[in-house]
Amino acid sequence: MSESIVSVENVSLKYKKTVLTDVSVSASSGEVVGLLGLNGSGKSTLLSAIAGLRKPASGTIKVNGKAGFVTQENALIDELTAMDNLKMWTSLSRQEILKELTETELSILKVSDFIDLKVKRMSGGMKKRLAIASVLLAKPNILLMDEPLAALDIPAKNDIINFIDSFKSKGGTILIASHSEEMFKHCSKIYLLKSGKSTLLPAGISPAEALND
Repeated sequence: MSESIVSVENVSLKYKKTVLTDVSVSASSGEVVGLLGLNGSGKSTLLSAIAGLRKPASGTIKVNGKAGFVTQENALIDELTAMDNLKMWTSLSRQEILKELTETELSILKVSDFIDLKVKRMSGGMKKRLAIASVLLAKPNILLMDEPLAALDIPAKNDIINFIDSFKSKGGTILIASHSEEMFKHCSKIYLLKSGKSTLLPAGISPAEALND
């Protein structure tokens, strides 16, 4: 069994109305791990804790490497172009950024196609792809994604799924909070968050069935 890159053991954490009381999750290199749960179940809170943004009341979180967090609400600045937003997250020059966007797996996201467009003029899919690229410029080996396919058109969804598959194939570790049945098809395993606890979804049980149980 491969070593866990992300290990969450018996974590308890309270944030606003969200209460996690006994959550355990693990993810290894080359795995896409899904976090399933109703709104308010703690998926986003758990990702924030793994990213180091929230401290658990008890339990342990171990991260072997560098984690990049793509939140559901992007941190992009509307009045700036894609390039200027990217420059805020890296010391790379314009030429170096363009090389990353066109000669690495980031080319799948096609951000170079709208590199000089202001964020306020972008579609939701463009914004999401730009947000992912901004996180990936730091070269994390772990990617935390909160609802990456929410409210996106089909081409944008396909680009993001293709990128996730590529990141995984190169040994990256991804944890995804999602409601998307389509996204869960790409997960190695899925954890259900319910009543503050985590359960590894058995093979043969669909996410919809788990939520309705």
